[in-house]
Amino acid sequence: MIDSADNVTHMLPVTGPLRLNFFTDQPDAARLFVADLTQDLLGDWIVTQCWTGKPQARGGGRVTVVNDQEAGFRLIQKIAQKKEKGGYRLI
Repeated sequence: MIDSADNVTHMLPVTGPLRLNFFTDQPDAARLFVADLTQDLLGDWIVTQCWTGKPQARGGGRVTVVNDQEAGFRLIQKIAQKKEKGGYRLI
């Protein structure tokens, strides 16, 4: 809870989803993919991507620093379009 007497802490304006979870149940193996937009303690906006591989393969991840929240939302939208074209569905 944010203290109403605190004049430094402010709520972040959220204009869209901050985390997208994708899933595909292809015949060879189910795969998961997560894209997450967060702000670190220094105020930088970060897009984090994590995924699982086939049962015998490892998953992975990637962290991308973006200029601002809008750039992060645009990157998340591009990622979502690419995943949906690749057979993933949003869960």
